[in-house]
Amino acid sequence: MPESTVTGVPAAKTWFFDCRESSRLIHRTIFAIAICVFLGLASFTLFNALFWVNKPFPGFLINARLVVADYGNYDWPGMRAGLRFPDKLISANSQQIVTASDLERVLQSSRIGGEVTYLFERKGEQFKVVFPTIRFRLWDLAATFGIEFFAAILYVGLGVVVFIMKPDAELSWVFFLACLWLGIYVITGFDTVSTHKCLLAYHLANAFLPASFAHMSLVFPYRWEFIKGNPSIVFVPHALSAILFMPFHAFYPGPIFLALYPIIYVYLFLSAISPVVSGLVAFYKGDSTLAKQRAKVILFGAVLAFPLPALIYVLPFVAGNWGQLEVNANFLVLALLFYPACIAYAISKHNLFDVDVYIKRAVGYAIMTAVVGFGYFSIQTVTTRFVFQPLFGEYADDIYPIAFALVVVFFFDPVNRKIQSAVDRIFFRSKLDYKETVRGVSNALASLLNLDQILARVVDTLRREMFIDAVGVFVLEPQKAVCRNYFDSDSLAKTSNGRSEIAIKPDDPLLALISKEKKLVTKYDLAEDPRYAAEKDSCCESFNRVTGSVAVPLVYQGEVTGVLILGHKKSGHFYTREDIDLLDTLADGAAVAIENARLAEQMKKEETVRTNLSRYLSPQIVDQIVKNDVQVNLGGDKKVVTVLFSDIRNFTTITESRKPDELVQQLNEYFTEMAAIIFEHGGSLDKYIGDAIVAVFGSLIDLDNSAQSAAQAAHKMMKRLPALNERWLQKYGLKMEFGIGLNTGEVFLGNIGSPERMEFTVIGDTVNVASRFSGLAKPGQILLTQEVRNRLSSDLKVNELPQTSVKGKTGMLDVFELVLD
Repeated sequence: MPESTVTGVPAAKTWFFDCRESSRLIHRTIFAIAICVFLGLASFTLFNALFWVNKPFPGFLINARLVVADYGNYDWPGMRAGLRFPDKLISANSQQIVTASDLERVLQSSRIGGEVTYLFERKGEQFKVVFPTIRFRLWDLAATFGIEFFAAILYVGLGVVVFIMKPDAELSWVFFLACLWLGIYVITGFDTVSTHKCLLAYHLANAFLPASFAHMSLVFPYRWEFIKGNPSIVFVPHALSAILFMPFHAFYPGPIFLALYPIIYVYLFLSAISPVVSGLVAFYKGDSTLAKQRAKVILFGAVLAFPLPALIYVLPFVAGNWGQLEVNANFLVLALLFYPACIAYAISKHNLFDVDVYIKRAVGYAIMTAVVGFGYFSIQTVTTRFVFQPLFGEYADDIYPIAFALVVVFFFDPVNRKIQSAVDRIFFRSKLDYKETVRGVSNALASLLNLDQILARVVDTLRREMFIDAVGVFVLEPQKAVCRNYFDSDSLAKTSNGRSEIAIKPDDPLLALISKEKKLVTKYDLAEDPRYAAEKDSCCESFNRVTGSVAVPLVYQGEVTGVLILGHKKSGHFYTREDIDLLDTLADGAAVAIENARLAEQMKKEETVRTNLSRYLSPQIVDQIVKNDVQVNLGGDKKVVTVLFSDIRNFTTITESRKPDELVQQLNEYFTEMAAIIFEHGGSLDKYIGDAIVAVFGSLIDLDNSAQSAAQAAHKMMKRLPALNERWLQKYGLKMEFGIGLNTGEVFLGNIGSPERMEFTVIGDTVNVASRFSGLAKPGQILLTQEVRNRLSSDLKVNELPQTSVKGKTGMLDVFELVLD
């Protein structure tokens, strides 16, 4: 089955994936209420348990049916006397015991240390035992209720962590309920053999805990096929639990309860191992990589959690009294903690990199706690029986605490380090020298200013160092049609050396999602997180196009400037916390390097543009083109423009009467003044032809009305001339007159010439007509074609002149004169 549907469910088929705000609020409210209920119950049981400290104690615990519980410390007098589950108490000091209160009255009448004669029934036979009454010590409370209280907090804590990491998902809800019922079941265990005030909560947990695990096995590590078509089946275990609970609690502790008791526990056992069965099926028959990885972790947890409880319960049946281990059921909660911890890890590991380091530590601490508990059990059962008692006799109990302290110092601390190291190797094994990798890549990136080289370095480094099958870097450039990128994958290596550019647009759904989220997103997030329901299909399609599974944003100054997309690790493992730390660090460095390269490219581009345009345009217009990144086609293009042709009258006569140096100086002043006016109105200077000026409006940069701008420039040129002539008369003793012709039409503009000499210019009939109109103009006159006249606003006054013919054109042309005010 496709991975995107391994654990995801169509939104129309389950109410768990309704992500409306009201639904989220309801989910959060129910979650908060459940936590408050558990904390209230925990406080209540703790308060009741503390009242047992220093009370007279018979040396054994019994439930409401007066049956000895497999619960407590083996050194209690009752345990040493050989009592075990399910011995039933009949009388104490010849007084019949009907309820736990009857036993309390007998103990209150007996002094501490005084012996009490008890009558028990075992397998239909009665027997008497005699042992003294003791005080219930704080150590006794810690070894019984304390262990379970701590374990219950850990159980529920696991559920809370998973729910917070994956809120509103069906799997997180089911796991949280399983942990909640498990925590309630454990935390009320002491109450069922002491105060008997929380039986309702205990029976609820007994009944509904199996339903949660059964539900989980139906959807995890993958959703069974028959569930996909009938999602309501997942509620069948909960309905069965409700049916069993009512008589189970109502008839406690009578015969009906005793008949239901084995059914409940068989149900609990089968449901507890059901995720293991589901994991085995997923591992051997499933085609989902994610499901197989999850199944491995579940099976690993089962291997850690189940052998010790099985040993304690099965060995006595196999080996008789020699197999009776001196440990009681309250210690098993520490060993069983492995199972839900591994399930929590399997649920969340693949896509919650920001918090998986805490899961790793929690697993490590849980393992260490279990080792400590198991070590304590081992010391009690092995060293006390076979070492301390034979060597020290009655002083064994006094020497034991000192020996235990020494073992903690010299044994558990080294073991803790080795276990933590083992956890790192198993769950977060690191084969990289991250410090050296980051330093090397950072130094290399800092020395590069070529964007293609930077993208290649990032991709090649990740592929080589992390053994990833496909890596791509995509640079976000909204102004371009396709993102600039560098891509490398195993599948392309055979045909194109592993390198290829993928045509992905800047508005691609996956790139858009990463830009919005500004955080790492995985393919599995999209498949399982209801927040991404709307983008799931389109983003998964983008992931599939590049065979990716993880997308990391490249963030520069708070903005996403690129996206790093990674495929799968060749080892088949998921990315670890250390992997993501490395990716985050490289992403930060790559974002800076890419931005530097883009700036260098932009500067180089601007310099090229300035060099090409500075000959034709004013510096201000060149700055505008460069700043706005106007695309200029210097190779050749057709465009509608307005051409201004200006020609000095009687220039030949002037040249004959003037000194060359004075003439050149006067012409330079004339050209400078006229060019400034042309630039001021957005025109470009095409060329000088002797004394003539050719200017074009609307060529390299678009103008709202090129004819209007050209006419205004011509008008100002004529208005500027009298002041120039006054200065020239004083300086050179002569004045100049010129005429201007304007025409609007299509021209060809581009670089024209030979390879040795190229010139950017405009050619075409429009230019020729403007030249002819300039020649027709009298001194101080501006002549316009019909095309120019049609584009002028009413602000400019125009007179119509008689039609005329010009060289190169057939027929008569309309002629207009711009009126100078």
